[in-house]
Order: sequence, then structure tokens, then C-alpha cells
Amino acid sequence: MLSRANSCSSKASVAFIMNSSENAVDNAPDASEGPGSSNAKAKTTGRSPARKSRECKVEGCENYIINKGLCFRHGGGKKCSTEGCTSSAKNAWLCWRHGGWVKCHMEGCKRRGKSRGLCWSHGGGTQCSLADCSKVAVSNSRCWAHGGGKRCVFEGCNKAAYERNQNYCSQHIAKRQRDHKAE
Repeated sequence: MLSRANSCSSKASVAFIMNSSENAVDNAPDASEGPGSSNAKAKTTGRSPARKSRECKVEGCENYIINKGLCFRHGGGKKCSTEGCTSSAKNAWLCWRHGGWVKCHMEGCKRRGKSRGLCWSHGGGTQCSLADCSKVAVSNSRCWAHGGGKRCVFEGCNKAAYERNQNYCSQHIAKRQRDHKAE
């Protein structure tokens, strides 16, 4: 029976488990590569590999499809119902330009809602990830007060900065511009 264990092909069999020979481990195929496993090697037929059923049909694109076999980037998804408009619909089959936005729910506010029916000023958008903070996150899931957004690159300054100002705060970009004019 032990001689037969060496020729046994399944690692899950009792004969394989009972056999302590290292040769049996090297010669036996991996049980996870059986015909019903996800690790089974695909048969090569000379054709290109089969495309995953949920991937965009555009060559080289691996994004998931929304509809018509296309991802959002390549035209999948709802289109604006306004004649001649090719933009994606956001709400009520309309794009942002043609009224597919939700008005802020705060009384008297006429701005467009960002999320949860509120504009940016009234708390629309992603909330800060720190506990007990109800402010809107700017970046990295944090508000300005808790380290979200960029900071001024001027040494010792920790004020908010913007890329349009070469990552300086409003005070230091003004100083920098004055210094450049003086030169």
C-alpha cells in the first residue's frame, strides 16, 4: 500500500498524507489545480485570452462596465435627455448643464447640492474622518483643521495653501510677488 501512495496524485488523499517521503511532495501535482478550481490553467487555443465579462469592451481598458459593454469613461451609463447633448446624466436624465442637479435643502440657499442634499457651505461633501468633527473633508478624509488640504511651503507657516499659488498661503504669495517685483 505504501508503494501505491507514492503514485497517488492527490495531496488530499489519506495515502499522500500518511506518506512522509519528500519525493511524493515533489512529484504530486497541486490539488488546487484541479479542473474545477479557480487556479486551473486555461487551455491555449491560439486565440487571445477571453475577456472578463464585466470589463469594458474597449481594447486595453480594464474598467468595469456600466451598460452596453462600456465603462463610464468610454460612454457607458445614462446620457442627458436634452437633444444633441452627449454628457452623462447626473439626475432626472439630465446633465449638470441642463438642470440635472439637486438644489441645496437649506432654506433660502440657491446653490447646487454637493451631497446629502446640501451645498459645500452647508455641509455637503465628505465629512472629516475624525470623531466629533462635522466639518467637510478637503483631502485625505480630513478637514483643514485636522490636516486635510495643502499647507504653505514657507518655513514655519502652517496656513492653507493652493497649487495655483505655488503652494504658498495668500500672505506669503503676496510677499513673494512683492520681492520678485523689487528685484
